[in-house]
Amino acid sequence: MAFDGEQIRGVLFDLDDTLLNHRGAARDALALWTAGAGLSEPLDVLESRWTALETHFYGRYQLGELSREEQRRARVRAFLPALTATDERADAAFSAYWIAYEHSWRPFEDARRTLVRVCAAGLAVGILTNGSLEDQRRKLERVGFMDLEIPLIASSELPAAKPDPRAFWAACSILGVTPSRCVMVGDSLEADVQGAEAAGLTPILLDRYDSHAGVPVRRVRSLDVLTQNLGAASAEGQPRLAPPARCSESPTTTASAPSTASATTSKS
Repeated sequence: MAFDGEQIRGVLFDLDDTLLNHRGAARDALALWTAGAGLSEPLDVLESRWTALETHFYGRYQLGELSREEQRRARVRAFLPALTATDERADAAFSAYWIAYEHSWRPFEDARRTLVRVCAAGLAVGILTNGSLEDQRRKLERVGFMDLEIPLIASSELPAAKPDPRAFWAACSILGVTPSRCVMVGDSLEADVQGAEAAGLTPILLDRYDSHAGVPVRRVRSLDVLTQNLGAASAEGQPRLAPPARCSESPTTTASAPSTASATTSKS
């Protein structure tokens, strides 16, 4: 599985659970947070509850039904009803979780080298993520991807979030590529794969945990598989372009802010 021979000009990557290990960070944070709150249930049970609440209320936030603060309060109130009666207590509870979550952010081992290799092959590269631009930028800062200067395209600055086709069309416009010549790589079957397909992009499902075996989509278990043949040729079949100075598999000590981009119409 690689991009060669498909006349691909651009690649969009999802962020959480594609480049950044959100699942692992959330589990680590949950273990610390719930221990501090005095919860004694097994971590797997707590994780299942928290993930379901996150999916539900964050989804409502993406649809514009709740503000960022409202969805956070709703999540902790449903999870810790006895401790979060007021907005102040709910905010404090979520803040305690978020601090632990933020300190647990880390990239997947194959993430940086994949971004570097795709960038060095002469393809337009962007990160298309559902979420707050501020939060997602901080993740890139924490995991050391700032120096790559890859455009960060967050749904908070777009007309709609994934899987709405408008998110993908806006991202392609920002990269300067047509949807038919752009690949979307992500871990979500609905948001990344089905959304990209509906928008006319080529979707590739990153299935790190083998959760979607047998699903009839282009599927890889590691990002490394995507770049196996990129060293031989660029998207146009010519010798590979020289890597830009910013494309290094080792983070630099001095980082500049990555490009951030938005569509002309902001989500209300």
